[in-house]
Amino acid sequence: MTSAQLLLRYQALVDRERALRESVAATEARLESDPAVVERQETLASARDKQDEVAGRLRESDKVREEHRSRLRSRQKELMSGRIRNPTELMQMSDEVAHMKARFADEEEAQLRIMEDAEVADEAVRSATKDLEDTQRASAEEEPGLRTQLADWNTELADVVADKDAIWAQVPPRDQTLFNRIRVRPPIARVSGTKCAACHVTVTSSGMQILRKGDALVQCENCGRILVAS
Repeated sequence: MTSAQLLLRYQALVDRERALRESVAATEARLESDPAVVERQETLASARDKQDEVAGRLRESDKVREEHRSRLRSRQKELMSGRIRNPTELMQMSDEVAHMKARFADEEEAQLRIMEDAEVADEAVRSATKDLEDTQRASAEEEPGLRTQLADWNTELADVVADKDAIWAQVPPRDQTLFNRIRVRPPIARVSGTKCAACHVTVTSSGMQILRKGDALVQCENCGRILVAS
């Protein structure tokens, strides 16, 4: 293999190594904590917070209504006791009792709405709980396959790294230096016909001659990539 061909193979191995490391990292992260499970856990926590908030409102409503019911009964009892004989006082108390009844009716309607909110919140918790349980079950079922895949990727990664290092060792030091200086990615490009396959600029005739001989590296005069004859 020419030096350019060695570098092309080296670059392919570098790319494969990068892809494998990304896959390994993603799979290890997934095994440590499944994002889908985390998302369902957060949804359930949010649903429970809402459930607690509505339950608190319901308890407060019950407390207020009980206080108002007690006061209303007391005033009604006093109104019906016959102890109040002054017509003006009797009218005032009658109006007060009527007002209290109206307010109590409004509070009952408000509590019904809170109870409806509570039913919605309870259903949201039940649904979120089921979703979490289903997702956890699916995640557990996927784990053996993921661990097998992870082991395969780690084995391939070790082979790729060994092959990459072996190929690099065959590249002459001066060509290694040139390769490392190139900043465009990828640093290697094939020649398609007489053009750089990366930037599509025609390679000079002298460059093509050197490529055919394969005894030196040729760079694209436009993009700077090392060229490899097809």
